Amino acid sequence: MIKKVINALVGAVHRKMSDVQQKDMPKTVKGKVSALLRHEKKTGGEAGAVKRLAAKLEVTPEAVYRYLKGQRKNPPKKIADRIDNEVRKVHKPRVQKNIVKQAKRSPVRVQMRAELGYTNTRSGRKTPDSKMRTIAKEMPPEYAERLWDALHDEDEEKAKEVIAEFYQNEYIREGGGNNAYTEVRMKDVDYIDVDIA
Repeated sequence: MIKKVINALVGAVHRKMSDVQQKDMPKTVKGKVSALLRHEKKTGGEAGAVKRLAAKLEVTPEAVYRYLKGQRKNPPKKIADRIDNEVRKVHKPRVQKNIVKQAKRSPVRVQMRAELGYTNTRSGRKTPDSKMRTIAKEMPPEYAERLWDALHDEDEEKAKEVIAEFYQNEYIREGGGNNAYTEVRMKDVDYIDVDIA
C-alpha cells in the first residue's frame, strides 16, 4: 500500500513542480544564463565560473558573454535545450523543497479506493468482511503533515492509521448520530490520486 501512496504523492509534487517551474523560470535567454552563472559562482566560486558554465552548455566563453549581454537572444535549438535543462536542474531542488513544505501545511485533495472495515464502539457491531469503498475528500493539513512524515519514515502502519483516522473523523463521523462511535480499519488501497492545493 505504501508504494501506491508514495507514488501518488510524488506524482502530485511533480505536477505542482512543473506548474511552479513554468511560472518561476526566467523567460529570456539572458535571464536563464544569468541565473546559471549566479548558481555556478555560488557552488564553484567566482574564478572560472564563465568557463565552467560554457563547458556545461558546450559553447565558448565568448558565447556566454553574448547571452549575458543580450546580444544573442535566439541560440540554436540544441543549445537552447541545454540551457533550459540546466535551469531546471538548478531550480528543481529549491522548488521541490518549497512544494513539500507547502504541501505539509496545505489541504491535500485525496481520491482513492480502499478496503475498509468498520466497528461501532457503542453497539459493538462491526463489518465481518472489509469492503472496497471510494473516498473523494480534501485532507486537512493536520492529517497531510502526519501522512508526509509517515511516508518519509516509510512507516506503512502509520500511513494507514493516518488515512483511516482521516476517513473516520472527516468522512464518517461528520454525519453525527451513531456514526460518531464508528472506528475504521484499513487493510489495503486499490488506487489513490492526490492533488496538492
